[in-house]
Amino acid sequence: MNVSVIDLGFNSVKMVNYDVKYDNSFKAYEQEGVKVRLGEGLNQTRCLSKESIHSTIDVLRLFRDIINFRSIKHVLPFATSAVREADNKDDFLKEVYKETGFKLRILSDKEEALYSCIGALRSICIPTTLFFDLGGGSIEIVYTENFSPKKFISLPLGALRLSQKYATLDDAGVANRFNRQNYGSMQNHILELLPTRKALGMNSDCSLIGVGGTLRAMARYDQEINDYALKKIHNYCMNYERIDYIRNSLRKKESYEIAEIKAIGGNRAETITAGATIIKIFMRKLGLANVVVSAHGLREGVLSAFLNMKTFGTTKTDIEKMQKLVQYSCKREMIPANTRTLIDSIRCAGIIKQRECEILAYILQKLSEIPITTNLYNTFYMLLDEDIPYFTHKEQLIMGLSLIHTRKEKTFDYLFYRYKSILQQQSEKSIKKISACIILSNILEITNCKVRVSVSNKKKIVMSILCTKYNTFPKILFNDVIKRFENAFDISINYELKTGSTRRILVK
Repeated sequence: MNVSVIDLGFNSVKMVNYDVKYDNSFKAYEQEGVKVRLGEGLNQTRCLSKESIHSTIDVLRLFRDIINFRSIKHVLPFATSAVREADNKDDFLKEVYKETGFKLRILSDKEEALYSCIGALRSICIPTTLFFDLGGGSIEIVYTENFSPKKFISLPLGALRLSQKYATLDDAGVANRFNRQNYGSMQNHILELLPTRKALGMNSDCSLIGVGGTLRAMARYDQEINDYALKKIHNYCMNYERIDYIRNSLRKKESYEIAEIKAIGGNRAETITAGATIIKIFMRKLGLANVVVSAHGLREGVLSAFLNMKTFGTTKTDIEKMQKLVQYSCKREMIPANTRTLIDSIRCAGIIKQRECEILAYILQKLSEIPITTNLYNTFYMLLDEDIPYFTHKEQLIMGLSLIHTRKEKTFDYLFYRYKSILQQQSEKSIKKISACIILSNILEITNCKVRVSVSNKKKIVMSILCTKYNTFPKILFNDVIKRFENAFDISINYELKTGSTRRILVK
């Protein structure tokens, strides 16, 4: 099933088309976005201008053509702060429907915050978070504990809104730069409106997660400055010092200079200084040292709610259902049954770490979905392209490299060297352990062998393997795999292969 989501914001309108699978998981396969500046002048007139309305409808006509051409039957069109605040919104909605056939649903500030939070949390899976979605007209803030929203706030602190109000404008009405007085006034305004930790009821152990074009552009710029080896935004982490450095460097530039920065570009040049200032003051006021970037937010949240909660198109979002949806999306993968006894035994003995087990479990569950190909680079980059919940960039690299290590060490060596700036010194050891476990698990699951394990002093493992078909068991291959396992874990293994009451000792 294909579903199209149309997001009409304060500054731009976006369409994303998703391929939805039988289990309601989904992946974007096409997206379009156009800067229409619908909210321009809204602060002064309280109305959407004729020019921005016409521009918006022209783009929506284009989106309608694409949707019809793709034969997409399910369309979820919605609007946020600009339309929500406009006095002439009813006339606008009627004209949009007349010209395009789209029945735009105006999200309330609470719905916008909650849907955006759903989209981010299901893709990052951190239970206690302070989440924000910074758009052109507003910022939505949600505090969650155990994936359940406890507090939400929507504030008129959008990147375009503040740029239009405080920056000097050029002849075309585009925000150019901030003089010292106006910039100071904007900072005071932001500081005054943003909530305190007490007002949010924040737990001391809380992660900051952010979405929005400003934050993504800052992350790309930070990666460009630092020559970051992995060009991936989702789950990228920036500390306060990096945020402030970028904010300060942009503060000194005019918009045309910012537009020349490849990672930012012309569409974001007008608004990113104000946006970066909001994020910087937000982190400073709440004492948060790091922010995690999510590439998923409002659109993914709306689609998730439509598929799983059946709430889009209604007037009420069920918070309890939302919590269950996110918790289900964040469930951990399980290690297959025949391998689990072995892995649990060495984990309890401290031979393999819990996080290494979680990476292993994810790989083993996804092996059947990975296309069979002789080009291992394609396999590796397909894994990296996935926005996998609850794994950092380093852990996702370990995941991909572990799979490559099972097949060809020369390719592994090249890729490990390429990304060694992100990996840590002990990462190679972890990769070899996980790789050995993948190969051993593959044999145990295919042959349906049951395993009993005892571990002695972290230096010796004794395995008793019950096999139903001794004659077809790959004895030579298994012995090679055991040697590989011994080398990876620096441990000695004795094993015996049994069929019913018959016992055959294969090694020492």
